[in-house]
Amino acid sequence: MAVLQQPVVSGNVFAELIGDDLAPAGTYVATVIDVRDEFGVTRQKFQSQEMETVDLTTFLFGFRDAQGYEHRVASRRMKISGNEKSTLFTFLKCLLGRAPQYGWDYMAVKGAQCLLTVEHVTKRDGTGVFAGIAALSPVPAGFAGMVGQASGASGQATIGAAVAPRPAAVAPVTAGPAAPPYPTTVRPMAPRPVVQSSTLLRVDDPIPF
Repeated sequence: MAVLQQPVVSGNVFAELIGDDLAPAGTYVATVIDVRDEFGVTRQKFQSQEMETVDLTTFLFGFRDAQGYEHRVASRRMKISGNEKSTLFTFLKCLLGRAPQYGWDYMAVKGAQCLLTVEHVTKRDGTGVFAGIAALSPVPAGFAGMVGQASGASGQATIGAAVAPRPAAVAPVTAGPAAPPYPTTVRPMAPRPVVQSSTLLRVDDPIPF
């Protein structure tokens, strides 16, 4: 008997925006372009054969390289959990430079800038590599007048400068829903209380994964 099974969602939720582009490895001043939540996702439990239903969130960052080409890179999909050992809590702590407050809507970081280190990670099936986030931190105070510069393996580029055209072989970053332009000034990432939000950081989930 053939039974129709509910699909298990996996993969990058921002794949349609990133396309085939492989962001270059290095450290850059990046902007949080978008944050996407998924609710009621069925997935396999960590180090277990059992399945679970969880709420997940993913962050999308954008930056320009030394040649002025735009790139986008997404975080891993993280369980929405306020546990101090959870991936999301640690991620937000690195992004803010301090622990996030409970009851704070992390959607407030959209449009904020940070230092983002990109690394190339080998895919599990060994078919190639993808751009992952190795580290991130707030933009240092001394960078206030330099925001827009990105430091990578090949030098520096100014985000406010004219953008060079992307290579024809690379999917344009404008594919999919339009994203807000990168800001040219540092925006504060201080928590702002938001009432009745579906993305509030909560502490009622003891499972860190």
